Amino acid sequence: MRETLMTVVQENPEYLFNILGTKEPHLPEASGPSQPSWCVCTFCKEMPTEKEQLCCQKSEDSCISRLPDFNILMLDEAVLALARLYRQDILAMLEDEDRNRANRHTAYRQFVLWHHGKLQVGDRRVIPSC
Repeated sequence: MRETLMTVVQENPEYLFNILGTKEPHLPEASGPSQPSWCVCTFCKEMPTEKEQLCCQKSEDSCISRLPDFNILMLDEAVLALARLYRQDILAMLEDEDRNRANRHTAYRQFVLWHHGKLQVGDRRVIPSC
């Protein structure tokens, strides 16, 4: 049983969080006094380019990064793993060896699909800093 569990966790580390019983995903604190002038929701961070200085334009209580749907679709390890597997299956792509990078790119794709719907080839969207 121990060997089986170790094999599963090695192949799918995100299952370890389910086995151990994870807490709610960590959400960053509000930016406070160092909040950028372009931020409305109070959760944005300063971004390197003007194009990336984008806020959801919601109040602090309704910021998109604080919605329950956001936590499930963009931060849940199991949902990200399933989205990666689905994309690999459809596009016959290999698994990215760097799981953090794979999760980050999958979360970006999940957000764009959730917020903007399916985009056309070459259509790119900047996601809010929050």
